[in-house]
Amino acid sequence: MYVTQASWKSEIFQSVVGFLPDWAQGTALGAFVFAVVTLWALKMKRRLAYHRAVRTGRPIPESARYAQGRGADHLGSYAPPPRRDDTTA
Repeated sequence: MYVTQASWKSEIFQSVVGFLPDWAQGTALGAFVFAVVTLWALKMKRRLAYHRAVRTGRPIPESARYAQGRGADHLGSYAPPPRRDDTTA
């Protein structure tokens, strides 16, 4: 019979929660579940905003962008001036 090993994350979580009193273990578990569900809900909200923007042709909200480009794309006022390609000369 094959028994799966616990992941390192669950081992760390169980060791940290094991030091807490019984009443605090339930609270810690509830807080952890709440955090995971909240992060999942925010991820889904951003994904829905992204798909709606793409579908309607509107600009994509900054918080919903997946591919944000390189670091040089976010320099703001520190960015070098754009190059002009004078190919018409």
